[in-house]
Amino acid sequence: MEKEETPKWLEDLQQRSWEPEVLLSGIVLFGMFKVPPLLDKALAFFKSQVFSSTTDIDNLVGILKLGIYWLILGLILHLICRGIWVGMVGLSYTFPNGVNAERLKYKHRFKERVEKIPPFQRIIINLEKLCSSLFSLSFMLFMSIVGAYLYFFILLVIPFFIGVAFQGNFNFTDTRAFEIYVVVLLVIAFIGLIDFLTLGFFRRFSWISKIYWPFHQLISTFTLGRYYRPIYFAFVSNSNRWVVFLLLTVFAVGSLFGLDEVTNDAYDGSSFSRLSLWHGDDQRLRVFTGYYEDQNEELFSYQAQIPSDIIDGNVLRLFIPAGVIKEDSIRAYVNYDSLVVASKGMTRDARDMPAIKKFYHVYLDDSLVREYPLLYHFRLKTNQPGYLAYIDIAQLPQGMHTLEVGGPPSMYKNRWASIPFFRELDASERKSTSSTQEEEDGYFQVKPGLPR
Repeated sequence: MEKEETPKWLEDLQQRSWEPEVLLSGIVLFGMFKVPPLLDKALAFFKSQVFSSTTDIDNLVGILKLGIYWLILGLILHLICRGIWVGMVGLSYTFPNGVNAERLKYKHRFKERVEKIPPFQRIIINLEKLCSSLFSLSFMLFMSIVGAYLYFFILLVIPFFIGVAFQGNFNFTDTRAFEIYVVVLLVIAFIGLIDFLTLGFFRRFSWISKIYWPFHQLISTFTLGRYYRPIYFAFVSNSNRWVVFLLLTVFAVGSLFGLDEVTNDAYDGSSFSRLSLWHGDDQRLRVFTGYYEDQNEELFSYQAQIPSDIIDGNVLRLFIPAGVIKEDSIRAYVNYDSLVVASKGMTRDARDMPAIKKFYHVYLDDSLVREYPLLYHFRLKTNQPGYLAYIDIAQLPQGMHTLEVGGPPSMYKNRWASIPFFRELDASERKSTSSTQEEEDGYFQVKPGLPR
């Protein structure tokens, strides 16, 4: 095949490729450090007001954050290598003859090692190739991470929602056909991963390549392979194959474990902990920071929140965030269409608030709270619309108690939030309680001198 002539402008650009590389690395790296916190805020917004409790949005944000972390790592290495490269360029100008081995007067193996140091020009050229490779590799890893998510999102999540939309209340995921479909997608993805890690093993054999071709086209299309395929083939065809294989294997294994850490990060500091007795599996024994307004600087609860873990008054203020998914559940639970017809002439608030209050179930020490005011509320601190309930706890004794929030037991097996708090009595309440207890004890005491 005739080699295409390289334009003069492209040759000049190739020779000065370090300039846009360093500029882009610095700008992108600065921006990438700011993206994960923004993604966390976006996740909090969507989970609190749109999706409620779902893993789809968690997986999307986790994938994006993992890809960004790989990109950050690659760009940091790129800038480090560029720094060494700039130093070598300056050194080659300062000492054009390189290392003067004779002046060192080293002996034996020390002398041989110095003599094996290549000329500065060759070191600079090799560093130039390494820097450009790291720059391209960083974006390839990022795109491959995003592409892997798009494969499952387009072929799995979208058909799931389509199935739910057409099937109505029928649980589409319980069908045998959907289970088979998921297994087929996983098998195809696993085959594609093996081919990716082995640098195209299935493409080297005539009859296997014919069978693999349609699967490869499917994977390549939905993972946006066309955008990073040239970089992949350039490394595979021009680098040591074992080095590339080990690099991709480390990338795949690191992404697998990294995704679990990023997606399931509970902000409890236990990701790399060696503690063996600290579990926190039982929700009743675990205190989530987002449940308490005074402890909440970054995270907030998607289900419920109270002012503090120590309550010293007679009223417990409970905030329940509103959400699109919850509103759909409320409409289904109260048969909203029939309610609208039956409540003609009523205001929206007079119609909707009783339906909302009927849907949300609040439990105090496992006892259903039946009477409490419920008001619409917008929490400025977290930009959350929701409902504010005032729970009377005047009769609660001092000590630990639990407030739980859930939906109708007929719709939800488990309660959404279990919030422990300590009820603290002030001095007057403790004195009143003590006096009442003494009166009760004195009433039952046997008076001296009276017949028994």
